Amino acid sequence: MPADPSPPDSTDLGDALRKSEARYRFLAETIPVQVWTARPDGLLDYVSSRAVNEFGIPLERLLKEGWQNVVHPDDLPGAVERWLRSLATGETYEVEFRLKMADGTSAWYLARAVAQRGADGSIVEWLGTNTNIAEQREERRRIQALLDEVAAQSRETQATLATLRSERATLEARVKQLEAKHAG
Repeated sequence: MPADPSPPDSTDLGDALRKSEARYRFLAETIPVQVWTARPDGLLDYVSSRAVNEFGIPLERLLKEGWQNVVHPDDLPGAVERWLRSLATGETYEVEFRLKMADGTSAWYLARAVAQRGADGSIVEWLGTNTNIAEQREERRRIQALLDEVAAQSRETQATLATLRSERATLEARVKQLEAKHAG
């Protein structure tokens, strides 16, 4: 029977941990979305450099003040209500809102977060992303505008057809009257 392999030494574990951390940081910093993590109570403890750059707010300030200062005021109540529900229930967080960019504009984002749970089922942390959906929303708006225009044209066409049918019925009745008058 072969001998049990010796346990990995702390150097091997340290190297593996550093590689894993480097890989995680690389993914979080290079994917084309804002990445963030939060503690079980919902307070941010990590925000990717993409978010820092897009908001134009230093990382320390974002972590201290949180995300509520970058959400458009009109969208904040719904976003907070949904986040509080997710924190209370552990449900996936998903909401669309406008975020304030460094240049003073706002852009639409889809925020999603899932709870990472420990062996006992308790929430260990939240892993979230904010994905810019401004182009998709604009495309939806354009499609809806086209659909609205087609619907309006259809209503106009239906109204015109109804008018023409009515006029035709009136003319047919007049023709019958004239034919009856000349026949008699």
